[in-house]
Formats: sequence, C-alpha cells, structure tokens
Amino acid sequence: MQIELRDYADLLDFQPEFILGKNSYRIDLLVIKKLSQQAIPKNIARIFTSYNLFEIKGIHSSITIGSYYKTIGYAGLFIDQAGGTTQYTSLDISITFLAFRYPRKLTKHLCKDRHLTVEKISPGIYHINKETFMIQLIVTYELPPEENLYLRCLTDNLQDIELINRLSHDYAAHKEQDIYTKYLNQLTTANLKAKGESTMVCEGLFHLFGTTSEEVIARAKKESKDELDAYYLPKIKTLSSHIDYLENLLKQNNISFDMNSD
Repeated sequence: MQIELRDYADLLDFQPEFILGKNSYRIDLLVIKKLSQQAIPKNIARIFTSYNLFEIKGIHSSITIGSYYKTIGYAGLFIDQAGGTTQYTSLDISITFLAFRYPRKLTKHLCKDRHLTVEKISPGIYHINKETFMIQLIVTYELPPEENLYLRCLTDNLQDIELINRLSHDYAAHKEQDIYTKYLNQLTTANLKAKGESTMVCEGLFHLFGTTSEEVIARAKKESKDELDAYYLPKIKTLSSHIDYLENLLKQNNISFDMNSD
C-alpha cells in the first residue's frame, strides 16, 4: 500500500499491525490522512478520510461474514480509543477490505439479509453503500496494472510476462529503496512452488530481477533467522542473567544448583 500510494507519502502515515489499546485486538493496517480535507485521487484511496482501517486477506483466504463484522467492531473500538477530547464519528473512519478474490458469500449476505448495495466503482474497487462506516472492497486480481501494478502482482502464480516486465521496469527505478526490496523478496518467495523434493518456480521472474530461486531461498531463510534472533535473543539474555543471579544466591546459602535436575 505504501508503494501504491507513494505519490501521496507526505499526506499519509502508515501504521501496520496497529494494536487497539491494551487489548490483543489488531488492525492489519491503519493509514492516517494528515490533512483530512485533502482529497487523494488514487483509485484505492478516494474513500479515505481521517483514519482508514485495513483488513487484509492472504491469497488463499477470503473476506468472511465474521471478519467483516469483526472489523466493523474494531472501527467502533478505534473511535472510542482515539476520542479523548475530540469527538470522532463514523464519518471520520473508512474501512478497506483487501483480498485476492471477490467475496461472493459476503456480498450476497449484505444484499439479501442487510439490504445494502455493493457498487462497482472501478475495476477491482467496490463500495458498500448505506453501511455505518464508509467501506470499500479491493479485489487485487481485478485491479488495472497500469494504475495498481504492485497490488495487481500480489499472487503466488505470477506468470504474466507483460506484468513481470512492467514490474521489472518500475522496480529498476526504485531498487535502492528498502521497501521495494522487501516487496520483491516477498513476491519471489511466494512464487516458489514445492513439488516433491525439488523446487518449481517461474525462473524468468527471478532472472528479470537479477537473482535466482536459490538466492531468494537463502535470503528468505536469513531474514527469518534475523527476525527470530531479534525477538528471542534479548529474552534469552534476560533469562540467563536471572539464572546467574539465582545460582549465586543459592551458592551463598550452601544450596546446590543443578540445571539438569527435575
């Protein structure tokens, strides 16, 4: 989303994995529009208001009825949390559901049981009218690549040579920026195909970016290890210091210390 909205970076603040207060409730992405009255003409952001909540589904997941109402509930909690001395309303909030496929069961429920209307605004963009909040559905598979190249390419089966060439050309102009490298790493890793003991992959995708599937696999493993180390090593060091303290305390009182005892 940051790449897609790069032309409006000065107007937007992106907060992924936003936690609601002290609860474990999590918003996949919160996009804050710094100037609420400033319109953003990009197709995926025309609905934006002050606070814009995103529920993002994986390639093989769908926007279920349950996840739809859960996100609406989170939007209500967000208003309560963000309020303070300022009175926010549903007009200050927009909700975006981003998925790879069109959610037919959900839209059937909304139209039949709730008597709402689901309106196609442009390719891949649907608005849910008459709902409490301003809500849009973004179906990445339907988005026009000339306007939403990076979202359109979010798939684990990227075989379209024209799309790959478009992506390669744009990436070449921005490859020094970390966010583009992260996107490419995720995309190439997602397009690895395991078949038996071997790895099947569209190697043409990797060659266009000056890499190979082997390099991508190695890089992905290193990044995963680095992330795990960053999370666990401080905890291990803290635990070790506690153990050392306990051992010294026991020795001072002539009590044996055995890590292997039950």
